Amino acid sequence: MDVPEIASEDPSPKFNLGDAEAIKDYYETNGYVIIRGLYSSAVCKTVRGFWDNDVKPFRGFIYRQTTCKAETHRFNARGWVMNPILNIQSLHTGHFGRFRDYVTNNVLTAEPLSRAFSILMGSAPKIVQSMYFEGNSATWEHQDSYYLDSEKIGEMAGAWLAVEDIAAEAGRFFICPGSHRIKLDDHSLENNIAENHEAYITSVVEKIKQANLPIRAPLLEAGDVLFWNALTIHGSLDSQDTEHSRSSITCHAIPEARKFLQLQTRVMELKTTEINGIQVFRPKDLASAKNRAIFAIESYFPKQFYWLKKRAIVHVMKRKAA
Repeated sequence: MDVPEIASEDPSPKFNLGDAEAIKDYYETNGYVIIRGLYSSAVCKTVRGFWDNDVKPFRGFIYRQTTCKAETHRFNARGWVMNPILNIQSLHTGHFGRFRDYVTNNVLTAEPLSRAFSILMGSAPKIVQSMYFEGNSATWEHQDSYYLDSEKIGEMAGAWLAVEDIAAEAGRFFICPGSHRIKLDDHSLENNIAENHEAYITSVVEKIKQANLPIRAPLLEAGDVLFWNALTIHGSLDSQDTEHSRSSITCHAIPEARKFLQLQTRVMELKTTEINGIQVFRPKDLASAKNRAIFAIESYFPKQFYWLKKRAIVHVMKRKAA
């Protein structure tokens, strides 16, 4: 694939938030859309400042995006955190209160983002997940719906905010335009996340090859946001570049009135908090003493904890198959 270095090389158009009809049409046709300048440079700078001052120096455990496990920072030679963090809105308030509150109030529930989600989903959003990336770690090809979605499959939308200008060498976010119309294998015993996750990833790669799907890695500048559908194949390119980081925030939202679907198996009524008029789900919220106790067990007895978690997932899949 070709990775654009300058705007004239990029086949992905960028829209202004006021272009609601064009945004909706492009999203429904291609399974993704980019809105330019949704956040100011000041917001991006403040987010990076809280990250550098409050999160990076921490040497304890934090939930991670890649594994969904409690881990300490893993740094590369440039000092960038290579294991992205999971659910900024649920971080420990004692350690990361400023970062958590600023991102939740000024990014995840900001009016421009909420308006964009409303254009795409036809409803006010319910924020169900978020992540923060700094180092340019790769993310495998996947559809979000395999992991999480609205109870009505395909309604969920994701958003990827560039918190800095993302260089071509930095391991850009990529998408396969039109792939939201392709049926992939459902989450099952044969490809479940606990025991056979690799089988699922392999099936996605094979589908890309068989259908000869195009792959795009759009050029995003600080404040730009790429939105994609829960059924659109996407990921981030593998890169060991040591000159450019990839500071970014990802979040997922479902329509406000919908229930949450986990692993295409479990439909959940989420307990949310209203912030700026937007419902926010805080998975494993570490502001709760109960969740901090579970987190401590998970952190210091990981082998036993994750063995039990794995068995629980397989049990649920077997019930689904039956």
